[in-house]
Amino acid sequence: MVKDHLMLNVDRLMVPEPIEVTGAPKSSSSRDTAALPITGHSFFAVGDSMVPEEEPLLQITECRICQEEDDIKNLESPCACTGSVKYAHRACVQRWCNEKGDVTCEICHEPYEHGYTAPPRPHPDETTTLILDRRE
Repeated sequence: MVKDHLMLNVDRLMVPEPIEVTGAPKSSSSRDTAALPITGHSFFAVGDSMVPEEEPLLQITECRICQEEDDIKNLESPCACTGSVKYAHRACVQRWCNEKGDVTCEICHEPYEHGYTAPPRPHPDETTTLILDRRE
């Protein structure tokens, strides 16, 4: 009976390193380097070849209000919050502003950006309830 075997030699594996740009041809004595301009793709050197770093096709994150996962392109960062509460759907933030009656984030205490609105607050005279005492 014939069995397949795979042997992997790990002594000579190469670790990807960020590439730096120099004004002169690469030499071991050259220490003056400039960083690559920031682009949508990063490149790493593996030996003498350049390999593009893969970016995920979809960046999924959770809306902090409805807690539904969605592509980051469909979410906004409406205030100064960071981390897991940074992103929310625009419609969710607007619905929340309508419900609570203002456009200030209750977490970071900054006003929401991007033109969110809140319904006008009722005049105090419109919300006053008359209580009659019927004791006689």
